[in-house]
Amino acid sequence: MTKDEFRKNADRSSEQAQRALFDEYFSYVYTIVYGKLRSCAKPEDIEECVGDVFADVYIYYNENKAPIGNISAFIGTVARRKAIDVYKKLTKNNLATVSVDDEETAELKAPDNTVETVEKKELRSILLKCIELLGTPDSTIIMQKYFFMRSSKEIAELVSMTPEAVRVRSSRALEKLRKQLSSMGIKEGLI
Repeated sequence: MTKDEFRKNADRSSEQAQRALFDEYFSYVYTIVYGKLRSCAKPEDIEECVGDVFADVYIYYNENKAPIGNISAFIGTVARRKAIDVYKKLTKNNLATVSVDDEETAELKAPDNTVETVEKKELRSILLKCIELLGTPDSTIIMQKYFFMRSSKEIAELVSMTPEAVRVRSSRALEKLRKQLSSMGIKEGLI
C-alpha cells in the first residue's frame, strides 16, 4: 500500500482506510514489537504498543506528515521507535543498584556463562534482522511459524494465502535465510 492508496481509501472512508492498513500490516508490526519487548513486557503491553503504533501512523497520514511512497518502511520505523520507547519505560526501574556506603561491600561477579549469553543474544539479533530483510510476507511467515509456532493454515489466514502457498514460501524463505547467514559466516548449528 502506498500513501496515495491510503489517501484514496481515506477520502472514501477514514475507518475503512485504517482497517485496510491495520489488516495488511498487523503481523508486520506485531512481529517488530514482540521482538523488542518479549523479554520485559506482558502480552497486554505488547498489544497496547501495537495499537499505539497504528494510532501514530494514522495521525501522520491524516496530517500529511508521512513520507511519500511505500508505507511499510515508515510503519516499520514507527513500530521500532515506539517499541524502544516502551522498552525503556518498562526497564528503567529494573536496574540493579549497589550502595557505595555499605560497610560490607558485595563482590560483583559475572556469571560463568556471560560470554555465551551475549553471543546468543547477538546471534538472535542478527537472525531477527535477517528475517526482517526477507520482506513481507516471508518475514511474517517465518516469525509466525518458528517463533509463534502457528500452523500453515493459521498463517495462511493472516497473510491471505493458501496453506500450500505458505509452506512453499516458508521453505523458500528458509533457504534465503540460510544463504544470508552462511554468507555472514554463521553456521546453522550455532543458532
